[in-house]
Amino acid sequence: MTAVIFDLDGTLVDTNCFHVEAWHEAFRQLGHDVSRGRIVPEIGKGGDKLVPSVLGEAGEARDGEALRQAHKTHFTAMARRTTFRVFPGTEALLAELRRRAVKTAVATSSAKDHVDVIEASCKLQIDRLVTYLVTASDVAESKPAPDLVQTAAARLAGGPRHTLMVGDTPYDGEACRRAGVGFLGVLCGGVPSAKLRDAGARAIYIDPADLLRHLDSILRPSISQRE
Repeated sequence: MTAVIFDLDGTLVDTNCFHVEAWHEAFRQLGHDVSRGRIVPEIGKGGDKLVPSVLGEAGEARDGEALRQAHKTHFTAMARRTTFRVFPGTEALLAELRRRAVKTAVATSSAKDHVDVIEASCKLQIDRLVTYLVTASDVAESKPAPDLVQTAAARLAGGPRHTLMVGDTPYDGEACRRAGVGFLGVLCGGVPSAKLRDAGARAIYIDPADLLRHLDSILRPSISQRE
């Protein structure tokens, strides 16, 4: 493997619960009674996919843009009054991949201004730690569409057979499948391992620190693993 793509929310930084709360407040603000439990399984999609999935196309047409703006406002407010936690091993993993001359990218369904908010809260300088940063601002559709993964893979120029993606939701897995890129799941975002397996994960790890411990086998799989 010569290139690795990472999701951001729930994979490198512990933000999924904040997205749930921000969406819950956004729906409430626009007059929609949507429970947190209904929102949780949608996390990992971009807002362009999440709103119509929850409210249908009519709800998207009526309130989609306003809901996405409200989510952004609430998420930014939470980021300013707290410090998002970087998952254990994140910086060490990215540094080790750089040391081994493995190109890396972050491909996130969040827009660039959302990434800026996350960076300011957690103090993780994402664009300095990876070779490329690809956000929803760079593509037509967010996950589970393959656009983000395809764009990241093209920039990394490793070819699908030599590129992996690490993510925490089934939508990462679906995007990888459609892009022809191998998918590794992590549990730190809160999605059960069975769902990640069903989404095509070749292997499941706890968090970035666990990935770092198994890095040799990930980058140089045995013949039995490749077959």
